[in-house]
Amino acid sequence: MFRKIAQLFCLASAIVALSSCGGGDLGGGIGEFATVNATAVPKTARLESDIVTGNACTTVSTGGTVKTDNVDVDFTSKPQFTTGALNLEVTRITIHYIPANPATPAIPDTFLNTNQTVAPGSTFTFTVPVLTEAQKTALLNRTTLPMPLCSSTVFEYYVDIIFETTEPGGIGKTRNITAKMNLAVADRT
Repeated sequence: MFRKIAQLFCLASAIVALSSCGGGDLGGGIGEFATVNATAVPKTARLESDIVTGNACTTVSTGGTVKTDNVDVDFTSKPQFTTGALNLEVTRITIHYIPANPATPAIPDTFLNTNQTVAPGSTFTFTVPVLTEAQKTALLNRTTLPMPLCSSTVFEYYVDIIFETTEPGGIGKTRNITAKMNLAVADRT
């Protein structure tokens, strides 16, 4: 009988211990590691993207170029303790697009491989291609919901810029630190 009570107590203790383990996300885009916390904040909260820059809109669109739109994102590592803080390593950036309404076509996620170290107590500014030339061209050439040139059509997106991050020498877990922004795509004259 004593053995069964001891087993039940051990099982209950294990469940309590495991349920108290956090996922490493403190909320609000803050990632918690063993020795530091990390945040990512875009310097542009809403990007007004021009699908074709410098085109003349008279009866038809003429001239202009399709250019990649970049956004700077500040990635900050803040030590949790006064000593012993470890570097963070950003290994991949995912740009995820969520159409804001049914009239906006989907854009597939894009990925960037990187190998950037961010020291504790410092900020590194990443230049992230939020909308590339290839993506703009794909929006122009879609068979359904294409981007019309020289019109008032605006495609609206919520954008998550996700930094896949590890803390070498820490607990060995990968955390995703997310910067959020809005994107409005149109042919602006």
